[in-house]
Amino acid sequence: MERECAELLPSVCAVLADSRESVPDDTCLEKLLDWFKEQTGKVPGLSLLQQNPCLTDLISSVHKLRDLEPSVLSFISRLAGLFAASEDVFYCLEHQSILTELFDNRDSWQDATVRCGWIHGLLSMLRHWPAMKFILKHERIQVIFKLQRDSSLFVASAANRLLAHILTFPKLQEASPGSVYCEWTECVKEIAGHVEDSLESGIPQHVQQSLKLVTLALGNCQPVVMEMLWQKVGGHVESLLEKDPSNMAQRLLELLLVASRTPLFSSADSQVVTVMSLMLCSLTPTLAIPLASGILKLENCPESLRIKALRVVLHPMDCILKVTDQQPQNAGLLDEFVCKESFIEDQLSRKTSCISLLCLSLSHAGELADVPSASVELSSGSLLSSVVAVLQLCIGIAVPTTPACICRHLIGCVRVQRFAVDTLGSLSKQAGSTDFVEQVFNILLEYLINPDTESSVLKKVMQAILQWFSRHSDLPVVWHSLSQDLFPVLKKRLCDVRWEVRDSALEFLTQLTLNFQGKTEFPPILLSSGILKLLLDLLSDSESYVRASAVTALGQTAYITNNNEETLNSESGTSVQEDIASRLVDILAQDTEGFPRRAVVKVFADWLKQHSRLTIQNFEESAASVLKYGSNDLDWEVKIHSLEMAEVCINQTLSKSSLSSCPYAVIQSENSKNEKLTESLQKLCSLKIFEVLLAGLYDCDRPVAQKACTILISLKQVVLEDREALDLKGLTWAPDILSKCFSKHSKMAVCGETNPSLQAGGNLVEILSILDLETMQQTLERSSDYIENSPRSLLQDILAATETTEDNAIDCY
Repeated sequence: MERECAELLPSVCAVLADSRESVPDDTCLEKLLDWFKEQTGKVPGLSLLQQNPCLTDLISSVHKLRDLEPSVLSFISRLAGLFAASEDVFYCLEHQSILTELFDNRDSWQDATVRCGWIHGLLSMLRHWPAMKFILKHERIQVIFKLQRDSSLFVASAANRLLAHILTFPKLQEASPGSVYCEWTECVKEIAGHVEDSLESGIPQHVQQSLKLVTLALGNCQPVVMEMLWQKVGGHVESLLEKDPSNMAQRLLELLLVASRTPLFSSADSQVVTVMSLMLCSLTPTLAIPLASGILKLENCPESLRIKALRVVLHPMDCILKVTDQQPQNAGLLDEFVCKESFIEDQLSRKTSCISLLCLSLSHAGELADVPSASVELSSGSLLSSVVAVLQLCIGIAVPTTPACICRHLIGCVRVQRFAVDTLGSLSKQAGSTDFVEQVFNILLEYLINPDTESSVLKKVMQAILQWFSRHSDLPVVWHSLSQDLFPVLKKRLCDVRWEVRDSALEFLTQLTLNFQGKTEFPPILLSSGILKLLLDLLSDSESYVRASAVTALGQTAYITNNNEETLNSESGTSVQEDIASRLVDILAQDTEGFPRRAVVKVFADWLKQHSRLTIQNFEESAASVLKYGSNDLDWEVKIHSLEMAEVCINQTLSKSSLSSCPYAVIQSENSKNEKLTESLQKLCSLKIFEVLLAGLYDCDRPVAQKACTILISLKQVVLEDREALDLKGLTWAPDILSKCFSKHSKMAVCGETNPSLQAGGNLVEILSILDLETMQQTLERSSDYIENSPRSLLQDILAATETTEDNAIDCY
């Protein structure tokens, strides 16, 4: 603990123990508790109490004090539990009867905050068997039972966590004293009996809390405890569903899904499978479908239960497939049903329930593509057809045979469209024939063409197309559809009046180019489509987001162009790549919005990494211009990306000099190595890299300074190998940039005055050493409000709160 904090702590404890003093707010107490948690992680709790006896005095004084604020009483209980989590501290406090007096004192329990603090104190303490024995004594477990039924949900929830921790405790400990273990076993029986009493009470709040308790404990307790708890619960599931299905269904669903991931699931005696099967039939579809989806993800699930779960998930989709099928004799998705057909049809006949049910079924149907066990019984073609049918109904190109009201419910329904398109994208993982792929492309193309398609749906449609293209690019139909259908429509969407659509189309094109630029079929299709000209036009779009996306798209497109392509500017005769690079530099220099400028620097950084794929003449000059404009930009993110670009330059330049840490690199002579290092650093100087780094080091934006500092530290490690590596004397930029650095750092200013070589430019190693980069990095890593949020400041705030009176309070008005 810092000396200043140790000096302030006695005064803070005195304030907390004085009921006449003004108490700080709950936030200060929470921060104080967090600080003590941090301290106990660094220093043994017993040492902390011995060094700061005021803490023991505060905890021990509670039973003697009256009229303390509830928040302070709660804090002290939690603080005692935090320290007593250490077995040494527990024995020390219990030897003085401090814990007994604190946790047996219930005079101020009328406030829920105090009750909650009492529980959290015991919960923190329960890290060893002596603490368990303490909880089991003096009927404290009965007190916890009462708190589990408390009117305050916060108290009841905390009591549940404490009871669950008691039930799972032996599994968390390596060894247990025999006598205490026997007491714990009896306690488990008491808790199980309490659970059964709550379930039989018929009081909804008691029942729900006990179901929550069993759900919390079931997955982490010993097998004998698990079986005991399940015996008390399993027999009540059916009756609870019959009595109060609306309130109990969700709790029982959570309980069953936890039980299914334990050995109980494979035990015939537990009948978990039977109960789950019963619930699939008993629950409403809105609750049965999530349960069924959870069942399908289980390992070693009985086939009968898995098939039943599959039927529950797909039943609404089966109805859609049948009502849109022009040939009713065709088989649907399912041969049997779990829920009553009339009930599902009734749900689909009402708009609100129809939309909710279909969205639920679609969301879980999409997950089936990741479930190997589901594909055995699932006809991917039928499921695809049902999803396509939903999408057709939503835009009115399919007419249901019966009931006609489904069409009215779904037409123009954006919510259903989103779920259906997402599901269609997920189903791309399943193998499909050419007919299925064409069916999918056709409906997605309809949505792209439809002028009424909502912008968020269009974005999802493009993502789904990308998923299907990526997984089925080996089919000729994909490339034919791309050339003849998709690109012509995409050109129209790039000119859409809605900027969100133009932006989504550009993002789609960028991802498409990124994924397929290595395919021989793709470049000719893209370059002959006329889209490249549109991309250059969109660099002047009125919306900055669109301009940024156009920059990113052109950054990827540049890789598939070359100097043999017909130039876009016949007068200048520049290549496509050179024209793109020139336009991007202009944007960085002239655009008034930050998003396009950020995109330009990121594109050039990516080009630097893969410059061998480009044929841009004078690329280094363009890169130097980008670094110059980017490092002087007002947007801190542009400066960050400029530094990242500078880092790429440094890594590539040094790697060419074989300054590698690879153990298998060829060993060079010392002179040769030094010469190459000097040449590399001279090249970095010509690109103004050091100017960019030193300017960034003293930037007013902390992330920029952090990044520059990190890069310089890495560079320093390289040049320290040769202390005469690079002499900066004679470089015209050096005195200017060094004087700027000196003026911003007093220590450097003194060094600059006393060291003539540094005033003239100096040796790079000397400059990097004087910068004291490691100390600067530590300073920069601190948050801007580290002083205000420091423990010392917190303690001072608590003391200052007590000094605020009506006389010295500030009048805000």
